[in-house]
Amino acid sequence: MSNNSNSFSYDSTLRRIEEIVTQMEEDNKSIDELSALVKEASTLIKDCKAKLRSTEEDIQKAFGKEE
Repeated sequence: MSNNSNSFSYDSTLRRIEEIVTQMEEDNKSIDELSALVKEASTLIKDCKAKLRSTEEDIQKAFGKEE
């Protein structure tokens, strides 16, 4: 994850993604602004996916269901 795992907050990151989507829906964004927002959202989505995978692995380990 690009964020420090100690400071990563799934909920905060998800809220930021929602903010980005709202900003992208506005008609007054330049191509450069849209590009920056897409790049930021992409990074945040990757971080969230990694957190979900890690949590899934932790749950599987806790219940003895290793894949």
